[in-house]
Amino acid sequence: MKIVIGSDHLGEHFIDELSDAFPDVEFVAAYNASELPAAMSDADALFGWATRDGFLAAKKLRWIHCPGMGIDRMTGINELIESDVPVTNAPGPHVAPMADWVLGVMLALAHRLRQSMEDQKARVWDAPKYAHRIVELGGRTMGIHGLGAIGRAVARRAAAFDMSVYAVDPGPAEVPEAVRECWDTDRLDDLVRISDWLVIAAPILSETRRVIDRRRIELMKPGSYLIVVSRGGIVDEDALSDALKSGRLAGAGIDATEVEPLPQGSPLWDLDNVILTSHVSALSPELYEGRRQIFRDNLHRFIDGEPLLHVCDKNAGF
Repeated sequence: MKIVIGSDHLGEHFIDELSDAFPDVEFVAAYNASELPAAMSDADALFGWATRDGFLAAKKLRWIHCPGMGIDRMTGINELIESDVPVTNAPGPHVAPMADWVLGVMLALAHRLRQSMEDQKARVWDAPKYAHRIVELGGRTMGIHGLGAIGRAVARRAAAFDMSVYAVDPGPAEVPEAVRECWDTDRLDDLVRISDWLVIAAPILSETRRVIDRRRIELMKPGSYLIVVSRGGIVDEDALSDALKSGRLAGAGIDATEVEPLPQGSPLWDLDNVILTSHVSALSPELYEGRRQIFRDNLHRFIDGEPLLHVCDKNAGF
């Protein structure tokens, strides 16, 4: 059995660990897209994100495992979507650190910690500058676009800060007690209007792409905040930049952008009411080990001919 390791997302040492744990399996590294077609020609499975050329070159492929959650890099490969090759992913380990990031960024924005750190570096002690400019989370309303595992974890944390939490989701698996109401997506305008903090936790799909457009950003409360934790491309970044520059929105926390790396010319780099991180909110040691274990578990199942866990709906995109 041959399995191509097409990503070093979980560390270049992971292939050596797999070789030790599964001595009867041949593991081949192909970390560059140009290497995939040759490596996948006789592969039984791929760990990584397939390319069209790699998929078309595969003659006996029976399984693709996405190292993370999002399979959006592969949904444009029509031949893969129409095939009977299952795609699995690694849900779970990303949830806690991403939800922690949301609350951490919210607290940093609310207490102007970015400005405080700049003052610290400059040895400036200026308490009056912060008077009447600190925002309490308690009593405020959070709106969550996307009540999947991340959205639910964010909701529970926000409720612990005495926030009122509402959400929109087309078909939530569950609605935790922390969420007062979860509406269908046809009420996204209502969610945007009531939110002091709007959190984007939805997957990037055709129906969510740029759904937070200029019109909806203009519906947001003056002085509200927008947090993007799941995927870029859901928020119109030009409209967001304009609202932040004008002061209509008080701030934003952004971990995922439509184009990554964020282009150097983006105004988001320079706005002092933005906390921008480079798509790193989930990257804890626990995340990496959790994702390694999910693949190990599924690999045992694949070898033994058992049903795979975490099979994605390729047409739905998740």
